[in-house]
Amino acid sequence: MPVLHRTWIVRASLLFLVSTTLISAGQSGRTLHIISHNDVKVITDPSRGVNPYRSWTVFPSRHTQYRRAELSVTYRCPDSLHCGEWDYIDNIFLRRIGGVGKPATDIEIARLISPYGWRFTPTWKFTWKVDVTDFAFLLHDSVEVEFSHGGYETNTDRGWLITLDFALSPGPPAVECLGYQKLWQGSFPYGDSTRPIEDSLAPVSFTPPKGTSIARLRILQTGHGMDDSENCAEFCSKYRRVFFDDTLIDQKQIWRECGNNPLYPQAGTWIYPRAGWCPGSMVYPDVYDYAIRDREEHSVNVDMEPYINRSKPTASYYFSSYLFLEKSPRARDDVSLDEIQAPSTDDDFDRMNPVCSSPRIMIRNSGRDPLHSVSIAYGIENGRMQTYLWKGLLPSQKSAEVVLPGLVSASEGKKTFKVILSKPNGRMDEYPGDNAMTSTVAIPPTYPMRFILALRSNHDSTNNAYQLTDEHGAIVQSRRLGSLRANTLYMDTLDLQQGCYHFVVNDTAADGLDFWANPDGGFGYIRFLDMRGHLIKSFNSDFGSGIDFWFTAAAQSSPPVVTDTLPLVNAFPIRNPGKFHIEVFNNEPAGTDVTIENADSNATVFHQFYPDVKESFLPVDISNQPDGFYFVRVTANGTTATRKIRVRHKD
Repeated sequence: MPVLHRTWIVRASLLFLVSTTLISAGQSGRTLHIISHNDVKVITDPSRGVNPYRSWTVFPSRHTQYRRAELSVTYRCPDSLHCGEWDYIDNIFLRRIGGVGKPATDIEIARLISPYGWRFTPTWKFTWKVDVTDFAFLLHDSVEVEFSHGGYETNTDRGWLITLDFALSPGPPAVECLGYQKLWQGSFPYGDSTRPIEDSLAPVSFTPPKGTSIARLRILQTGHGMDDSENCAEFCSKYRRVFFDDTLIDQKQIWRECGNNPLYPQAGTWIYPRAGWCPGSMVYPDVYDYAIRDREEHSVNVDMEPYINRSKPTASYYFSSYLFLEKSPRARDDVSLDEIQAPSTDDDFDRMNPVCSSPRIMIRNSGRDPLHSVSIAYGIENGRMQTYLWKGLLPSQKSAEVVLPGLVSASEGKKTFKVILSKPNGRMDEYPGDNAMTSTVAIPPTYPMRFILALRSNHDSTNNAYQLTDEHGAIVQSRRLGSLRANTLYMDTLDLQQGCYHFVVNDTAADGLDFWANPDGGFGYIRFLDMRGHLIKSFNSDFGSGIDFWFTAAAQSSPPVVTDTLPLVNAFPIRNPGKFHIEVFNNEPAGTDVTIENADSNATVFHQFYPDVKESFLPVDISNQPDGFYFVRVTANGTTATRKIRVRHKD
């Protein structure tokens, strides 16, 4: 196998000494937001499978250094169109840097897979975030930023509104980059004996400049295609090995579980695990740091698990990889606060929020020495702060999630949560500018101290279990895995003390209690009801791997506020040949009107009035109608609930 010698790109001309760009403590707390694309409508180009949207963007001058750079990507439904239907590759590139006359750089800084958005409402939106600090030194002056939308679906009635927001935190970089080079770029065949993937993944030799201590390898890799052997590479789990100087430093499966996706439910097969990606999610890079000697030749290499399809090889892996040559970290003791995951209102952490206990944060060791301890102060801003001493072993430039003890006692008017880090390894932090962060608190609901947990199992009941714990982690009520009978309604009365509670549902098959692609699994639900059988809370049955829900219990003089719209309506299966059921729930028996219209809402294909419906599964037959989308509208007590279904007579 040939060894490629590639030229590294020196960025000395892009660097300024820290002494020339000192930022005061007050300035270091500010964040600069540079928006390259603001609600840009993007559609596919079916003739090419890719449609680029480019924008020249002005970033701060090179006199500004960045401590951290984070990219937020927001998708919304266009005002006049549906959201996109399919899971396509969307890339974000830095195409040119410095002006229109500059040569193309074509650096992919982020990759997303668009969600199955056909059932999203017109007001839907979602924001993903990804750390792009490795590329921060390029974000100066004029930069051509491209959002490249992939796919072949029709572009006449669907698309997205896209916003790209670069959040730049000024400050001295924790690690100074001396140069970088591209490594393996492109989509490479996998399993084709005539075109082995290792021919495309040839090892790379390099000689770093003086002062280099660390070689950082950053890899984006996703698998695509469904061949006739193992459904590779999208739906087959294969390992990748990473070598530095012929030493194996990592082996991992290119595989990602999707049933816990924060964006759920989606209209397609969003729960299925895939080769390094999930529909409606950011692709997260793998980052490896390797200690090296400067001015000596080194090598880096990746190998994929051997695999041959001798019939119809159609699999591929899509690589984007870079090598950054860096100095040793500037500080010995330097801890950074990367994220407040809970409490938070960020979309990425929606599954675990809101919370009333056990805050979660992400810390990073930005110093040279291993991090063994750090003091963490946290609490509602302008309220009583708690202190926790974290102890562990966190290597240089690595991150760790920390679950903090205690309650989150937010209230109306006091909804800002604050975290402050200090004393890494018991010493003074050499850069405290990134030690504090705040988040917005969403207050968990308050329920009565006595109510009913209603669980209707589906056909696949052995996959499900639930557990309710108090603020101390003690189990209050549970149903163990394997203990539920199929198609059975469990009504568990909960007698609680005042306090904070954590309700967790697990599904080992990751398909919830209702999933359109598994109609044989049946339909089930989970609800909280008061002692009269009235609705308090309804959980979406299409929840994938599980439910993570916090609430408080307290004595109440009035009923809890119910945010779910009544009547509750569920169509099962949501994709069907025209014969299906509509599950309807009302607090009290009520006359219920069911109407089904075609997608254009100009023709009624079904209408039936049902007297005195409290909770029923109503059979429907519109199998004489053509394939397509239909709207189910259910009206009771003057309120209408609408659900969208798809009729398809043959798969």
